[in-house]
Amino acid sequence: MDTQDRLMLILDELLVLINESEMYQTDAAIREILGETRKIINDIRRRALASTKKYIVAVVGLTNVGKSTLLNALFGLDIAPRRNGPCTAAPIEFAFGDSYEVTVYHFKSITRPSWRCAGVDEVHERLTALADDSGAERSRSIQRVVVTAPLPILQNGLVIADTPGFGAAQIEGAEGSHEESLKKYLVDQVSQVFWVVLGEQGIGKREKDFHDNMFGQICDDVIVTGCDDWEQRDKDKFRQRFARLFNRLPQFHFASGKIGLNARKTGNTEHLEQAGIVAIENRIRNLANRDGRLRTILSSLLALSNDLICWWDEYRNVNDIRCFSFWRPDSWDRWKNNLPNTTFTKKLANILEAAK
Repeated sequence: MDTQDRLMLILDELLVLINESEMYQTDAAIREILGETRKIINDIRRRALASTKKYIVAVVGLTNVGKSTLLNALFGLDIAPRRNGPCTAAPIEFAFGDSYEVTVYHFKSITRPSWRCAGVDEVHERLTALADDSGAERSRSIQRVVVTAPLPILQNGLVIADTPGFGAAQIEGAEGSHEESLKKYLVDQVSQVFWVVLGEQGIGKREKDFHDNMFGQICDDVIVTGCDDWEQRDKDKFRQRFARLFNRLPQFHFASGKIGLNARKTGNTEHLEQAGIVAIENRIRNLANRDGRLRTILSSLLALSNDLICWWDEYRNVNDIRCFSFWRPDSWDRWKNNLPNTTFTKKLANILEAAK
C-alpha cells in the first residue's frame, strides 16, 4: 500500500468516525462542529484524489492585486494577460506543452475551439479576442481557457490557473459573472489556492469572507504584492497583524511581480530572489511532484486535528464537561484498530485521542 492509498484509507475511516459520532451526539454545538469537520475532510480528500491526477493550483485574489504580473514573473514570459478592463469571466489554465496553443472549453457545448500559436504575442492576441466586450451571454458560456506553452516550471504535470478577480469591473449585463464562474471553478476543479493580497490594502473583510467560504481549507499560501520598497520590519508587521485572522497559519510570501519579471528577462538571479519569486517558485516545484503534494495534505490533516482538539478543550472547559466523550466509543476503537501502522497515523491518533 503506497502513501496515497494509506492516506485515502485514513480519510475514509475518519469520515465514518465523524459521521457515526455526529449521529451519537445530542449536543447541537458538537454536532455542528463535527459537520464542519466532515466538510473540511472531504476537501482534503478531494486534494488527495487529485494528487496523482491533474493538480490545479489557482492564483486567487481581488481584481488588480498583481496576479497576472506575478505569474509572468514565475513563468519568465509575459504570457498571462493583465485584465484590468472588461473580459471573459473564465479562469485561464497554464499547462506544459511543446508548443503554444489556446483551447476554449464551454459549459454547454462539446465544441472546443483551439488555436496553434506561433509564440507569446499570438497567445495574447487570441486571449484578447476572447476577452472582448461581446456581452454577458458569451462571458458566461466559457468554462475555462487552457494555454499550453513550453514552461519548465510546469513540466511535472502541475497546472497553474490565473483566475478572474472577485470584485472585478464587468461588462454590462454580466454583473456577478466573474465571481459566479470563480466559485464554480474553485469547487469543481481546484486542488490548491495561492491567495494574492495587496500589501497597502491588507486583508479586508470581504476578502477574508470569500477565503473562509470558498477556499480556506485548500489555501496554504498568502502572497503579498505591492511591497516593493518594504523592509523586513514592514513584512514582519504585516504578518503579525493579519496572522490572527487565521486558525491555521498559512505561509506568507512577499513578492514583486514587476521586479521579478524584469529580473527574469535580464537574468539577474539576485534581484529575482529579492523579489520573492524564487521562494514561491520553490514552493510550486514542491507541489509539482506527488510526494510534495501528499506531504502538504498530511500537514493539513494534522493541523485540522489540532484545531479540533483545541476547540474541544475550550468547549469542555467553558461548559464544565469532564466525563464526556467527543467520539462515539465503539467507532473510535474500530477507527484506531483499522489505521495502517505508520509514524503519521500514530501522531494523528495521539492528537485525536485527547477527545476520547
